[in-house]
Amino acid sequence: MEFVSPFTLSPACFVRETDAVGMLKNLKLRHRAYVCAYNSFRFAARLRGDLSEFAPSIAETLESVGDELAALARDSCPAENERRQLIEGLEGALRALGLSDAAQVHIVSQLAPRIMAGEPASASKEAWTRMAV
Repeated sequence: MEFVSPFTLSPACFVRETDAVGMLKNLKLRHRAYVCAYNSFRFAARLRGDLSEFAPSIAETLESVGDELAALARDSCPAENERRQLIEGLEGALRALGLSDAAQVHIVSQLAPRIMAGEPASASKEAWTRMAV
């Protein structure tokens, strides 16, 4: 093998390094979304299974997961392709939970617009006024 000095690297090497960093960031975002959704759905299901009085409904769980992923999109994902990684992570979590294809499509179609907009429902002005009243 031949030694290559870092001072003689072509700009193409830096492009590949940048692509690797981008791929790593995408993987990290997808994993964060997966963990968030998977843990939230599993925890809520466990509470409902124990008949806990504090168990959130399925609608409340969806709202919570949507808010969390939308906030993550707003704070960590300025680019559209990064927000798509969050949606892919959500899809992966739903597959891992064993939901039907129809249920997966329904859930993703509900949450995807909020994630892409980066606007949690709880961040709207109406939610704050309801809380204040």
